[in-house]
Amino acid sequence: MEPALAQLAHTVRFEWGASGAAAVADGVDVVVVVDVLHATTAVTHALDAGSPVWAVDPTDPTGRLAADLAERVTTVVAGSLHNARAVADWLAREHDEEEQTVAVIAAGATWPDGSLRPAVEDLWGAGAILAALEDHDWRGLSPEAAWAADSYRLIAGREESHLVACAGGQLCIAAGEHDELHRAADVDGSRTVPLLGTRGFVPAP
Repeated sequence: MEPALAQLAHTVRFEWGASGAAAVADGVDVVVVVDVLHATTAVTHALDAGSPVWAVDPTDPTGRLAADLAERVTTVVAGSLHNARAVADWLAREHDEEEQTVAVIAAGATWPDGSLRPAVEDLWGAGAILAALEDHDWRGLSPEAAWAADSYRLIAGREESHLVACAGGQLCIAAGEHDELHRAADVDGSRTVPLLGTRGFVPAP
C-alpha cells in the first residue's frame, strides 16, 4: 500500500469500504464503521430495544468489514446518524486524542459488478460523528475526515429529506423499507455505542 494513502500524519482518519479501511488501519486504536441504511443503524436500534447482543453476519458486507477490522485494531464501533453524537461523546470521554488514533469508515454499497458504490448517506453518518468530535475540540483530522464533517454540516437539520431523496433512500422506498428509512433519519435518537466483542456488538458501558 502506498504510504501516502494511509493518512499516517493524522490521528483522525476517514475512508471508504474494505480497501479504504485497510489503507488507514495502521496504528489505529478505534475504528467506527458506518452503514446508515443498513447494518449499523439496525445494530443500535436492536440494542436499544433490549437485545443483549447483535451477532455479526459474516455474509453481510458490513459485518464482514467489522469482523476483519476486529483482527487489526483494538476496538470496533458501529456508528450512524442515529447515534453519531453518542459515539463522539464516548470517544472524547474514553480516549485520549494525544495518544490514540481513530478511523471512521463509511461502508458504502456495491454496484452490480461488485465494486464499491460510495453511498452519500454513509458519508453523512461518518461526517456527523466527525463533526461532533470537532465540537469536542478534537484536532488531528485528516483532510478527508474534515471533508466528511463539512459534508454533514451542509445537510444538518435536513437529514430526513436528504435521506429520502438520495439513491440509497430511494432504494429503501422501492423495497418497501420505510421503517428502516425512518429509523435512519432519527438523528441522535440513541445514546447507545455498540462495541464489537467476541459474540457480536454489545452496548458500551
